[in-house]
Amino acid sequence: MSVQVYKAFYLSHKGYKYIPKKIRYLNKLILGQIIKVNKSDYIKYSRFILRKLHRATCYGKGSMYEENVVAGLPDRGISKEVLVALVKQAICCKKKKGHGWKYYLNMERYDKIKEIIKETGKDSIIPVLLML
Repeated sequence: MSVQVYKAFYLSHKGYKYIPKKIRYLNKLILGQIIKVNKSDYIKYSRFILRKLHRATCYGKGSMYEENVVAGLPDRGISKEVLVALVKQAICCKKKKGHGWKYYLNMERYDKIKEIIKETGKDSIIPVLLML
């Protein structure tokens, strides 16, 4: 059976627990493969994510679910990897809620957030932050 059939089944109303364990394990391996992100994609996606959270005023109390943050981007896998990298850099923070993870911007890094949002062109501070 193909992965696409089970992926569609996973997203259906019945849920993940109805997939047989053997197939479930294989799906996790196939769907959760490590995605390599290009530097240019990383810059574009992180700028988009930070602008979206900033426009929605997600600082501390205000926050946004992961699916809403990555909505509007062409590749969800890359965008989720970028979100993880932003959390590691302490630019974004996440908290566990009833329906999943919620993301918000870190007020302590407000100056870096403003720099990233205002940047244009290829010269970017984001890859430098990624090295730290």
